Amino acid sequence: MIIITGPQGTDEERGLIAEMAGFHQGLPAYEVVGRWAIATVLYCLAGWECCPVAVADVQIAETLGLPVFLLAV
Repeated sequence: MIIITGPQGTDEERGLIAEMAGFHQGLPAYEVVGRWAIATVLYCLAGWECCPVAVADVQIAETLGLPVFLLAV
């Protein structure tokens, strides 16, 4: 399962995450509570490093050994 994360401070930013997740047949990181065990990869939208929630998503993915990629839009 693909998980998408990125800045999540506004409705517009969360909407972009949801849109990209749908496009890539994945899930937005803010909807995967309890599903990290079946994740296969994490894609990060630009600016993720400025959002504490997205930074935590990356740390979770790295702890689980998931590949983490920057997704350019």
